Amino acid sequence: MIGKPGPFQIVEGDNSGCLDAPMTPPRRRYLCQNYTKCLDVAGALNWDNFTCRGCSGETDQTLLWRAKNSLRKEHEMQKVFHLPEIEALTTDTDKIEPLKVAGHSGKR
Repeated sequence: MIGKPGPFQIVEGDNSGCLDAPMTPPRRRYLCQNYTKCLDVAGALNWDNFTCRGCSGETDQTLLWRAKNSLRKEHEMQKVFHLPEIEALTTDTDKIEPLKVAGHSGKR
């Protein structure tokens, strides 16, 4: 797919969400294999909204890291948002393996 890894935050600053001018629904790819992962990333980052427009179908590892970092001390929120392990490139660039985040075992 063409594009960059997502999701992408939607920031509305022109009152387009008010009743007189409702916001246009964002483009979302509900059938994407990473949709649930992106939904959890957006929730963990406390975003009001996000879009899949321009996404390559991959999850932005930087956003995933930020989401995991925001949940580090929020044990109750870790039960709500199920974030996957962060991928890190090994010395062999063709292989990707999970990167363990300090203080989080990844087990539920």
